[in-house]
Amino acid sequence: MLNLENTMVCWNVGGDVELFAWGDTSKKCRCYEMSSGACYEHIRTASFIERKCEAFILANMLIIRDKCDPTTVHKALSGLEEYIDGLPDEMLSPANRRKRLEKEGRSF
Repeated sequence: MLNLENTMVCWNVGGDVELFAWGDTSKKCRCYEMSSGACYEHIRTASFIERKCEAFILANMLIIRDKCDPTTVHKALSGLEEYIDGLPDEMLSPANRRKRLEKEGRSF
């Protein structure tokens, strides 16, 4: 799964949100006004808990400050390990819920 150590979150104010591998060679990330995540060394070197906090701070910034649609933000950030780890089971996609339950030794 992607995480903020190896993934950039890119977005346009009031628009799309997309995840890109750090060091994106396709240059598609240049179509976005804003970015965060692995493009910052302090995030790449942070602990999992620190990155988890960063994911939720980022979600709030995109929704509140940058007026991105909450569903669009949630869908994009659901590709990040740190974001998924902070969500309750009922907010997870079936695939992510299954992974969590398997990891924790619970049945689906």
